[in-house]
Amino acid sequence: MARATTRSTPDTDLAALQAQVSELGDQLGSLLDRARQDGGSLAEAELSQLQARLQTMMADVKDKGREVLVRVEDTVKERPGTSLLTAFAAGALLTGLLMRR
Repeated sequence: MARATTRSTPDTDLAALQAQVSELGDQLGSLLDRARQDGGSLAEAELSQLQARLQTMMADVKDKGREVLVRVEDTVKERPGTSLLTAFAAGALLTGLLMRR
């Protein structure tokens, strides 16, 4: 089974998603302003389009999450020792940070 060779980092994906959510928030704000002015018919149509776009974005987020999960699983299968040590180190670091509080 062939996988896409394009790899994006979770930080890049998160930044892109944040930008899209911010844009949707701006659009929703202007939509609500227009709804107050236009009486709602135009706003309802645009709200439907916005909802469809949001559903598409959520599906994309799910797909990206699955891709990341598959990559992590592959990495763990390829390097189980390194993965175990990395998980242990991350846990120890997190514990150390939480104990400081």
